[in-house]
Amino acid sequence: MTHVVYKDGREATSITSSELVQKSTDLWDSVLSQSSSVKGPVFMSCDLESPLGFASFLACSAHFKKVFIPGTFNMTQMLKSVPRQHSSMVVCDQDFYSLQVPPKKKTEYQEICSSITNVLIAGGSVGSSDLFPSAKAVAKDKYSF
Repeated sequence: MTHVVYKDGREATSITSSELVQKSTDLWDSVLSQSSSVKGPVFMSCDLESPLGFASFLACSAHFKKVFIPGTFNMTQMLKSVPRQHSSMVVCDQDFYSLQVPPKKKTEYQEICSSITNVLIAGGSVGSSDLFPSAKAVAKDKYSF
């Protein structure tokens, strides 16, 4: 067992290491492989302790795709790392994807994130995004993807 997920105090699901490897392979084939031809790393700001976050990291590692994990939770500092890394793929949670940007910063932040063409959202759903308005987004449940 690699992950045990509880809901309302009871075990909701569990994932074995072989299931996690299979899920990471499927995740690479369905979403993350879109970043394989780009030199920049996958920008990963989602929780690595969740099954989807860990499987994303595992998928990239297995295919020798570099991953950049920001060392801060400060949104402005995190966003300024996007153009420095030359990333085209972001793996993030719903809160990051649907962040409401202050009107005065909207153009600046969209320019910072303009290189992002694909987003994998851990949990939640695809909706509008102030940060990634033209990126192709895919949402997956972070536990049962």
